[in-house]
Amino acid sequence: MKKLYFFLVAMILPVAMWAQMPSAYSLRVLNQTPWPQQYVIFGDELCGPCGSTYASVTLTIAPMSTITYPNSTPLGGSYPPTMNKGIVGAKILNGPIVCSPGGGTVGQPPCGLPPSYGYVTIVPGCTPAGPTKATWIPAQNCELPAQLIFQP
Repeated sequence: MKKLYFFLVAMILPVAMWAQMPSAYSLRVLNQTPWPQQYVIFGDELCGPCGSTYASVTLTIAPMSTITYPNSTPLGGSYPPTMNKGIVGAKILNGPIVCSPGGGTVGQPPCGLPPSYGYVTIVPGCTPAGPTKATWIPAQNCELPAQLIFQP
């Protein structure tokens, strides 16, 4: 019976992993912290491979706010301004660039990226503010949005 159970799980798990796509069409970012958060979005071809061919400029979201990127064209950086590309994940910066912050990565699970990253937010002035967790909610297919949520 245990062998049968293991066999069924082994067959279903790859199907479940493929139910999620390696890229998203759009991204909704929610900052539920009292501090600004910085991040860089990266991706590759829409509905295509996992990768980081494209990277946005460093983006900042204000405290207690939401930003929706309807597609990749407003992201800047190496993302083309006239052609939509896939969104695979985000590099989370612990604070402003001038503070030489560390960082972590979150993103689409089929690409092997972790779903969350915990850190201490560094605010302008390079002082620690408080614990923060960045969580990536994956897109279920390449035509749907992914979500990036910052929580205290």
